[in-house]
Amino acid sequence: MIPPEHVTIYEGELASFWFDENGILCANSKSVPRTLEKQKANYAFVRQITGNKPVCLLADNTATYTQDNVTREYSAQEMPKLFKAMAVISRTTIGRAASHLFTWFQGEPIPIKTFDNEKDAKEWLMQYLFF
Repeated sequence: MIPPEHVTIYEGELASFWFDENGILCANSKSVPRTLEKQKANYAFVRQITGNKPVCLLADNTATYTQDNVTREYSAQEMPKLFKAMAVISRTTIGRAASHLFTWFQGEPIPIKTFDNEKDAKEWLMQYLFF
C-alpha cells in the first residue's frame, strides 16, 4: 500500500502507520522478526496513535515474519482491545501464511479476513467502522 501524500506517517519498528480518509488505520509491515518484546512495543505505539480507542486495521503484511506461539497468544489477547476488525493484504506466500497461521492457532479474536487487494479489503472493513 502507498500512503497518500497528505497524511501523517507514524513510523514504528514493525510497521509504518497512517489513517485513511475513513479513519481506518493502515499499516505497512516491515521485514523485522516479530518477538514478544517488539509486539508489546508495537501495540503500545498503536495505542498512542489511536488514543487507546479500538479502530479498524488494514494491514499489508507482504513483508512480515511469522510469530512464535507466545507472541501469537499475546497478540490474540490484545487485538480485541486495539482493533474492531482487521483486513490483511498480502502478495506473498509467506505473508498469507502468517495470517492463516495466526487464525489457525489463535482463532479469530476479532473479525479477520485476508485479501489480495486494498480495494476489497477496505470495502469489507467499512461494515465495522461504526461498530
